[in-house]
Amino acid sequence: MITYAKDNADKATVGFTLVNAALDAGHQVKVALASEGVRLTVKGYADDINNGAPFKPLKELMADTLKKGGEINVCTPCMNKRNLKEKEMIPGVRFIAGPELIAILDECDKSLQL
Repeated sequence: MITYAKDNADKATVGFTLVNAALDAGHQVKVALASEGVRLTVKGYADDINNGAPFKPLKELMADTLKKGGEINVCTPCMNKRNLKEKEMIPGVRFIAGPELIAILDECDKSLQL
């Protein structure tokens, strides 16, 4: 679960860096974005988030997550609180609410929150 965006770009970047490391190691990964983290999937929002070496730009990390078969889930109540609409989001993400998040957590043998 990633709950930060530009309010703490370091945590958002580290989160997606770990996601990609887990995918590269053969793990199945389902990311849940909540609170400010939902803003990361707004088209163009993450384009300028770059913490510099040794980290990849966040936009690239997120694209890699989807290319490698990772799942990015966006909290719809968190979107609604911020007046964000599904049509504003990047392609390939899933929109979920509390029950779906709990189902994802029930399936997990490990979880990490940033």
